[in-house]
Order: sequence, then C-alpha cells, then structure tokens
Amino acid sequence: MTNSKERYTQLDVEKLNIVDKDGKVKMTLFNQENIPPLMMDGKDILPGHRQDDPIAGIMFYNGKGEECGGLIYGSQEDEAGNVYAGASLTFDQYRQDQVVQVQYEEENGQREYGFYLYDRPNTPMPEIIERQHEITSSDLNEERKHEELRKIYQGNTQRAFFGKDANGDVAVQLMDSKGRQRIRMVVDQQDVPRIEFLNAQGEVTYTLPPEE
Repeated sequence: MTNSKERYTQLDVEKLNIVDKDGKVKMTLFNQENIPPLMMDGKDILPGHRQDDPIAGIMFYNGKGEECGGLIYGSQEDEAGNVYAGASLTFDQYRQDQVVQVQYEEENGQREYGFYLYDRPNTPMPEIIERQHEITSSDLNEERKHEELRKIYQGNTQRAFFGKDANGDVAVQLMDSKGRQRIRMVVDQQDVPRIEFLNAQGEVTYTLPPEE
C-alpha cells in the first residue's frame, strides 16, 4: 500500500471503481458498454438487467458491496428520428429498490419529470426475486400465480409525485398505502389551479375551488 499521490490533467477510462482500503467497491463510474450487474448476496440477481439500455452513470454500493442507488442518464435516436432520453438519481432502501427518485424521461416529444417517493417491502430483494422465479416456474394456474406474486410484492408501491406529468400538468400527487391517488394538486396547461380529494375507488369527492 502506498500513500503517494499523483495528479493528472486528463484521464480517459471506460469504467472506474472507487474502493475502500480492503478493495470493496463503494462507487462505480461506467459507460454504456460497462453497465454494472445488479449485485446482491455476492451474485447477479437479475442477469441481463439494464445491459442493453442506452445509459452511463454512477452506481453506489452499501457496506455489503450491494447496489444501493445511483445516477444514470442517456439517450437514443432511431433512423426515423424517434428520440428517447432520460436521467434518474435514486436512493435505495437497504437491500431493496429505490425509495427516493428524481427522474426525467422523454419519448417522442412527450416528457415527464419530477420527484418520486416509494414504499418497499421489508423482505430483501434477493429473496423476492427467488420467490418470484419459484412462482412463475410452478404448476400453478395463471390466476394463482398472479395472486402469489401480488402477495410477495405487497407493500411495494408509489406514494408521492411532484413534477410535470405526461399531460403537461404540474402536479403534486399523494397516494395511500395501496398506491391509489387520494390527494391531487394541479396547475394545468391553461394555468388553472385545483385541488382534488379522491376516495379509494379513484372518484373525486371534493374539489377546491368547488365545482359549480
């Protein structure tokens, strides 16, 4: 181990790992050809995940060396001029998926961007992925498979959004524990503001200003 320090004016790399003193990766900077796998329990729990996506960025890792968030960005344009572009900054629940996300996404001129909050199950993601595989490869009928999958993902839902949606409205949306919108504050494309309260069936029960 050396304490020497070197200085560079410019350094070109395709992937750069930031490690601790024991060599455990704490952060990775990567290009599109070197997208890191989703590592948990010392293995890739979703082989092929993200590998063909048009992204580069930074990935963060927790004390176990498992992915715990990151910054990704990229764009793609086909021969017909159709464009996809996006960027995402996420922070994950410990051994789970993101609970905080700032995201921008655009596809063929339609854009959505904002701040998102999520609930995640207490069960670690590797256990959920393993159980999902057991269910999908079982002899259960499709209805039972759907019911069992719903059980293992219970508690996995979006709880809030603040940003501009695909309709062009600037909105704050608050969801209940089932992911159903219950309060919606909007300034629409015509600059008209409103606040809506919704019941569990998605029906608006009260509006400010009150509808005439």
